[in-house]
Amino acid sequence: MARTWVSRMNPFAWMQRWFTFGAFALLAGTSLLLYLAFTREGAKLSWFFAIYLLFTVACSAIVFVLYGIDKRRAIKNQPRISERTLHIFSMLGGWPGAHLAQRLFRHKTLKISFRLVFWLTVAVHLMMIAYGFWSGWPIAAIRNVIGI
Repeated sequence: MARTWVSRMNPFAWMQRWFTFGAFALLAGTSLLLYLAFTREGAKLSWFFAIYLLFTVACSAIVFVLYGIDKRRAIKNQPRISERTLHIFSMLGGWPGAHLAQRLFRHKTLKISFRLVFWLTVAVHLMMIAYGFWSGWPIAAIRNVIGI
């Protein structure tokens, strides 16, 4: 397969594709875990873990829509959604939805200061997720919800 000139200029393009797949898989898995936890009899989640999952799904959906609205407003030269609002929803857990919206709408991908704050937010959340895996919350939740 021939590489395009864009992929030759951006050696991290493959990392972006895998991160995008990971963000989508995280949202899909989180949504499925929450659905199973709320619909199965006797399934229990840690309250902290459940709140984090709820915030991740809800804020991702909200910020995804906000990115789409902001992109449309940018094209039509209308009043925009503030970057602070987009960052707040990302910080509250909506970073997977924000990343997917950035990739889908090709929006907010050039401004370095915006990207820096966004990726710092992602790093904090990835550290929280790593701590959760280290402490065993996700594994225990999946076992409990599935019934293993």
